[in-house]
Amino acid sequence: MLQTGSHRSTGRAARKSRRVSRLWVALVPAVLLTSAGVPALGGSTDEGVEFFEARIRPLLVKNCYECHSGRAKELQGKLRLDSREALRRGGESGPAIVPGNPQASLLVRALRYEDHEMPPKGKLPPAAIADVERWVKMGAPDPRDQPDGEQPQSPGSKRTIDFAQARKHWAFQPVVNPPVPAVKNAAWPHNEIDRFVLAQLEARGLSPAPPADRRTLLRRVSLDLVGLPPTYAEVEAFENDGSPRAFENVVDRLLASPHYGERWGRHWLDVARYADTKDLVLVFGDDAIRPYAYTYRDYVTKAFNADVPYDRFIVDQLAADQTCGKESWRLAAMGFLTLGRLFDYNLNDEYDDRIDTVSRGMLGLTVACARCHDHKYDAITQADYYGLYGVFASSEEPVDLPLLADSAGTTGAADFRKKFAAREREFQEHVDHQFHEQTEIARRRVGDYLLAVATTRPDPNEDAVFFMSLSPNQLRPQIVGRWRRYVARRSTQSDPVFGAWGDLMRLGDASFEKQATQIVRQWLERPRGTDTGQINPLIADGLATADLRSKADVARLYGDTFLKAYAKSADSAGANSQSAVDHSARQQLLDVLTGPEGPAWFPRSNAYLYMSRQERDRYHHLQLELDRVAVHSKAAPPRAMVVNDAANLCSPRIFVRGNPAQPGEPVPRQFLRILAGDHQRPFAHGSGRLDLARAIASRDNPLTARVFVNRVWMHHFGQPLVQSPSDFGVRSTPPTHPELLDYLASTFMADWSIKSLHRRIVLSAAYQQSSADRPECRRIDPDNRLLWRFNRQRLDMEAMRDSMLAVSGRLDPTLFGRPADVVGDPRCRRRTIYGLVDRQHLPGFHRAFDFANPDQSAERRPQTTVPQQALFAMNSPFMLQQARSLARRPEVAGKLSPADRVESLYQIVFARRPDEAETELALQFVGAAQADASQEGAKAKLDPWAQYAQVLLASNEFLFAD
Repeated sequence: MLQTGSHRSTGRAARKSRRVSRLWVALVPAVLLTSAGVPALGGSTDEGVEFFEARIRPLLVKNCYECHSGRAKELQGKLRLDSREALRRGGESGPAIVPGNPQASLLVRALRYEDHEMPPKGKLPPAAIADVERWVKMGAPDPRDQPDGEQPQSPGSKRTIDFAQARKHWAFQPVVNPPVPAVKNAAWPHNEIDRFVLAQLEARGLSPAPPADRRTLLRRVSLDLVGLPPTYAEVEAFENDGSPRAFENVVDRLLASPHYGERWGRHWLDVARYADTKDLVLVFGDDAIRPYAYTYRDYVTKAFNADVPYDRFIVDQLAADQTCGKESWRLAAMGFLTLGRLFDYNLNDEYDDRIDTVSRGMLGLTVACARCHDHKYDAITQADYYGLYGVFASSEEPVDLPLLADSAGTTGAADFRKKFAAREREFQEHVDHQFHEQTEIARRRVGDYLLAVATTRPDPNEDAVFFMSLSPNQLRPQIVGRWRRYVARRSTQSDPVFGAWGDLMRLGDASFEKQATQIVRQWLERPRGTDTGQINPLIADGLATADLRSKADVARLYGDTFLKAYAKSADSAGANSQSAVDHSARQQLLDVLTGPEGPAWFPRSNAYLYMSRQERDRYHHLQLELDRVAVHSKAAPPRAMVVNDAANLCSPRIFVRGNPAQPGEPVPRQFLRILAGDHQRPFAHGSGRLDLARAIASRDNPLTARVFVNRVWMHHFGQPLVQSPSDFGVRSTPPTHPELLDYLASTFMADWSIKSLHRRIVLSAAYQQSSADRPECRRIDPDNRLLWRFNRQRLDMEAMRDSMLAVSGRLDPTLFGRPADVVGDPRCRRRTIYGLVDRQHLPGFHRAFDFANPDQSAERRPQTTVPQQALFAMNSPFMLQQARSLARRPEVAGKLSPADRVESLYQIVFARRPDEAETELALQFVGAAQADASQEGAKAKLDPWAQYAQVLLASNEFLFAD
């Protein structure tokens, strides 16, 4: 009986499933169930190559080439990693990688220390291993045709760049306002944009599509400009408006809406790689929220709503600390720089991330590809890269972030200030104590540091500024590395302090004692003094009495001499009794030991990098407590995540092969030569951030306006004019409409008004075309590059969710504020832009619906169709909540007639009335669902009308803009 009953129940469920499924399919070919003509797009090959150049090649060069390349003294395991072919061929153990499968890749397993332990000197940090895993998942894109070092463009090599020839590339040509072309169909264009579009169509024998009907057009422009669908009343008003300015009035109303800034601000947040959290899971765990990240998101929204000119928008984000004046709200713009990943506190990677975000986001250039070598394709040199590196290395984030508003009148404000002040005081005291202690130790252990330089070989850890488990007595590898580079740079015949050191260190160990005496005699014959070519008197005194039998003895001699000079400077009585010569000699040594250019100096803001493991853990704990207080208190006032110019500015040097342990020639902080001209001038104001911002925002810069208008065009039409929005270099595909691109850029630069740019675009006849397909046009231009129709577009994640909230009557229109849980809480009514973006644990909802990767500046979002999207439509608590709310709206539930309910649902969801066939199908669906519910005798997840509302919300008509 149990078995029979089970079969009977299963049969009913199956019949119900088949019946309801047939009605679902009949009612709507749901986009979440079928592809609906949307291609599944993955990451581009160019993006993969850029990732390899920025992340993987430097890692291999630094950690693996010593044993696994053509330059290795002895090739280990017959494995070479310096070319694509060698990497895939592998060595004695087999292929090093299996593209697409990290777990099966021996290289990945070795880096994880699973099968082998590579590199043997120490496991790479988790972020570096994750980069390799991600690269393998991407298919291991690798542009190296020949082994590094055997090709003209090997990392670290110089290539001859003809800048005059490079500037002939279309993107580097000056922006001009081109003549508007003549067209045959003079009645079609609404403005100049249309003439450029129509001229190309007519040249190919094509014609534009008819205009979209008014309902379609209003829905399109509403979703486009504010991310929300129009109401039925708004559609009716527009359809009945006979004024020639009817559509212009609609556009002006939408651009004036506060929801405009929310919609277009989210587009910019993709470029800015915005996230609300840090990425150091091992340090911060579940408390990784940046308490003030939201202030950047709110700045962007406010700036778009206020139509802040784009040139000022750029300056705000790079240098608002120097230009905002009394408009303190602009300080929040600097989150553009500070909201990236922390890279396990690897400062070099943080600076690289900022260079990449600024250059790709604002200039459309992949400058970060020049970190290890001159750009392989574009006219961008390592000197260009490190000129920008110096800008960001000369900027630091203050611990005390500036207030954007006062919370004095907020409930709990006094209690918050008391708690926060106590935590802040404890944190500052710890930093101050550690800074003074570590600085003092670094100076007093000068002999130990010099001994390490004299007797050991360089260690890769000397470049590691992340996650080092330092004991209190351990030498700081970074300081060892700086001493190593410092003495190498000064070990010349003309240097009065380290000249003798250099000559002694060049001796062989076997003959050291014999030859050292002669070298010391030669140096003691020089005049004593602190000028070039002389010998420092205190160094000379030490050499005259020393018994030098090894290089270690030289290090101890120098260490003792430096330490005596330092001790003497601390003794005021002794210091005052010095002769002028003694004072000058000691000061020369003190400049090395305590000066900002010396190896023992580091800024207070970097003190945490030099703390022992225990003290650094305490530092992170106190920092976390500060953030916790701010995150968990509603009375915490907003603060701007700014950077300021450092007290001591960085004088950058080119890192050979991108290795900070091998600094090369110095370069000034300056703009890119390809854009600045052959006579580059060093930046004149502090770090150079303001100079950089002004150079980017200059009307003489041919890239800035082109890049931005191309992004705006892409969001309006679904496809950009230049197919690689973040790369306008020589590998980019030329624009489909080059004259149109320049027209848009030149008119945009006239006032830098983003809203005026929108207005020009959406008022064009090209934008107002129907999206209907025409086979005769598709045969000639299958990808619609020439715009013979409008591109039908699926709503992005934000517009989809926000539209569902709007039609269900649940949308909260409140602007700004702290992040909300828009994924985990189905009752959350905030717009999606206010949802928490967790870069470390990006929710499945975001991943399923093609959210931009918050780890890097996004060129554009992918567009996929995957089963998770259909499952969300059918089962997610959020979807069920909106379906229930939609069915319970008074306009629906208050109707007595089922046909009237269907009509109300259509008016709310689609802003139109249903036809007879749609009404009949809807009633069949509801009737079948009611019958099944009656037979089951149990309450379903949704009542029949809510089920029907769910069908409408999942339909193509609702989820696409035609």
